[in-house]
Amino acid sequence: MKRSNLVILIAVGISTLAFSSCATSEKTEEKANSDVLVSNAALDSNEVANALPFTIEFVEQNYGAKAALPSLQSYASAMNQAGELFIAGGRRQGLHTFNPAPANNFVKDSANNFLFIIDPVAGDQWSFDVNQLGDELSAPLQSTNLQSYHDEASDYMYIVGGYGWKADGSNMVTFGTVIRFKLEDVSAAIKSGASASSIKSMMQIGKDDRLAITGGELFMMNGSFYLVFGQKFDGQYRAFGGTDFTQEYSNQFRVFRLDPQTLKVTAYGATPNSGADQPFHRRDGNILESIDPATGMENITALGGVFRPGIIGGYDYPIYISSPSGVAMDSTIHQRFSQYECPVITVYNETAQDTSVYHTMFGGISMYYYSQTPEQRAAFDTVTAQGRNDGLPFIADISTFQKSSSGTYQEFIQSNPIPGNRLLGSSISFIGNRSLEAALMAFDNGVIRLSNVPTGERILAGYIYGGIEAQYPFPSIPNQGTWVSNTVFAVYVTNSPAGAIPASFGKKARNGAPLTRLPH
Repeated sequence: MKRSNLVILIAVGISTLAFSSCATSEKTEEKANSDVLVSNAALDSNEVANALPFTIEFVEQNYGAKAALPSLQSYASAMNQAGELFIAGGRRQGLHTFNPAPANNFVKDSANNFLFIIDPVAGDQWSFDVNQLGDELSAPLQSTNLQSYHDEASDYMYIVGGYGWKADGSNMVTFGTVIRFKLEDVSAAIKSGASASSIKSMMQIGKDDRLAITGGELFMMNGSFYLVFGQKFDGQYRAFGGTDFTQEYSNQFRVFRLDPQTLKVTAYGATPNSGADQPFHRRDGNILESIDPATGMENITALGGVFRPGIIGGYDYPIYISSPSGVAMDSTIHQRFSQYECPVITVYNETAQDTSVYHTMFGGISMYYYSQTPEQRAAFDTVTAQGRNDGLPFIADISTFQKSSSGTYQEFIQSNPIPGNRLLGSSISFIGNRSLEAALMAFDNGVIRLSNVPTGERILAGYIYGGIEAQYPFPSIPNQGTWVSNTVFAVYVTNSPAGAIPASFGKKARNGAPLTRLPH
């Protein structure tokens, strides 16, 4: 990967951590061209040579005169066999607002009412309006921060929960639903322009209030579903109080099976918090499928998440889940970057010298930051002088969090930030290239097996699409300055070492200020 010829200095900024959503705009070419990194040397003197065993690149896609892709965040996604992206739910606007009643901070018409199929190579797209499916299906399929899982063995796609408007528009709820369909069948139907009745016949819905979760994640391990962390939020979102909503963090992960005929929940169990600081009191973090480097077995890894009880702050130590009773955590480990949901590319490297798993996180919202443009830094200085505490900053940094088989940890900042130093990545997940699994370059859960990639070979790891983008690390004017992106990045991993900057050079954002009211 080409390295920047500029040294990136530490700069400061704060923006609001919260539920994803609202406020559109477009970043102009003029502004993008003005984003020059704060610098004063030819190369970053903090970089350590060969700190990482792989090189990772993020290449923005350009589709020429093709119709613009939809701008979306907080959606459910999967990749079909043709390498196309399936997208459901989410929102068409940036960060939601924080206005008091009677304002609707989640505007009704910002919900995404389409299922999309997107060709990330050619930029072609196909869509289907879910309002044609009837209220029972259409309302949860338009929710935000929903959970989903695609079981490639059966081709069933499962969509669970999510926060959205009721079909009658009277209020917002977290849906206690699971929707199941065959990904290939629905993809083909949308692309061929099939009728609404035909697509509806492909879908099945089940209902159970124990599935009413938003901001968590859904996985399958050893034949059971794991619904990990998140919350149930019913009513209108308010920043720090109000009487027109109820909120309950799950404070647990739920393990269950589904009756294959009826989708009724069976064999249900829940593992609750255990720890003084309520470690499971998390939502909207990076919860992902991974590999335990000590055993080579799959697990669920939780990095970050918000909010710690009583403060505007994220969790900074990881949790590892391998079974309903298999939970490991170490609160002495402190992850500096990307506490809020963002794309994470996971690489497992097994060598004679060391076996480690690497999680590379693309921007988002973070407790620490490193690179910043003069304009971004000036916005921070202005707002800081006002004495505002808006939470944690949107960042352009790409970081890598490493765990070794011996249980040691390291964290690095990639030498290049997001192209253009864009404050991008919040409220979306990485969409992995499933063809790597058949080539044995990835595990069945999508984790890249670096030792199976020939030395020097460059592979397509997957795609990053959309997400919240911010003008500044935190808004110069409250409730303004964010929008939703439609950018697609192709992510490439090469089996050759790369330099990186120790995360200790990052600067901590203002975080953990006590509040008189509990943040959401």
